[in-house]
Amino acid sequence: MVSIKNLYLVLYNVIQTIGWSVILFKLSTHLFETQSPVGVWQKVGGLVSIFQYAAVLEIIHSAVGLVKTSAVTTFIQVFSRVACVFLAENVPTTQNHFFLSLMLMSWSITEVIRYSFYALSILKIDSYILGWLRYTTFIILYPTGVTGETGTIWTSLEFVKNTKFMTLTMPNSLNFAFDFHNVLIFSLGFYVIGLPYLYTYMLGQRKKFIASHKKGSTTTVKKTN
Repeated sequence: MVSIKNLYLVLYNVIQTIGWSVILFKLSTHLFETQSPVGVWQKVGGLVSIFQYAAVLEIIHSAVGLVKTSAVTTFIQVFSRVACVFLAENVPTTQNHFFLSLMLMSWSITEVIRYSFYALSILKIDSYILGWLRYTTFIILYPTGVTGETGTIWTSLEFVKNTKFMTLTMPNSLNFAFDFHNVLIFSLGFYVIGLPYLYTYMLGQRKKFIASHKKGSTTTVKKTN
């Protein structure tokens, strides 16, 4: 019998799998038909916002112990993506750029694999193919995703600076200044730190996954003999 906790997690992962599959299909179709990144956000932006903002739940899942994933790792991944979605929603210069399409394509492929793998894992269904894809495709998709994210931030800078979007200047009643443009520039530095951390973490997970299946295969052969 499936516990309430596992039932919730399976439902969450299945919904995310379906959502990102639809995004991947719409995105791929648009890029194939138009051969251009123009109109991508108008095509899939609404769905991306829904399913990426919903991923904030994963920080809570890790923090309260529903899943064993590191809360720090989860926070870094989710927060950076939510920030990029926020920019795409509010900064027009990001919406038709190649970097946004690269980011969304990298995300959607990753998430379809990741969420479907998690859903089956919770149900104790071992899919080596999905597992291999989960712990191998990131080798390419992490760098392309980060390139898309940093590129999206970069293409927002001029608009943010010129319009003073999300910026609070002095003097004001709060006696407080906030320069969103500088925050975005500063955030680019976190990718320099964050990518190596996440990349080495995933390489470690890949090594564990492959080792566990090799061990399982050896055990099966011994039992057969």
